[in-house]
Amino acid sequence: MSEPVQPGQPQTTVETGSRMQRLFDLRYVIGALMGVYGIVLVIRGLIDGPEELARAAGVSINLWTGIGLLVVAAIFLVWGITRPLGIDVEENID
Repeated sequence: MSEPVQPGQPQTTVETGSRMQRLFDLRYVIGALMGVYGIVLVIRGLIDGPEELARAAGVSINLWTGIGLLVVAAIFLVWGITRPLGIDVEENID
């Protein structure tokens, strides 16, 4: 419950954003894009042959980059879920 508002004082509360605002939160967009690119690179890294590994000095760079992108995508998505956007609401009671 919120505390009563005294006359003449604005009430400021923070509410979680609506579904539409969460949809356009950049953390979700960035997390989704990095996740898609990470999945593509992981798959590419798993099917790389010895020729591609030889060009990369024996390191499966696609696989490691894809795993890194998936980790960063997970961080962005967890951040967006655990700390949703807030909206400042002011009500003037006269």
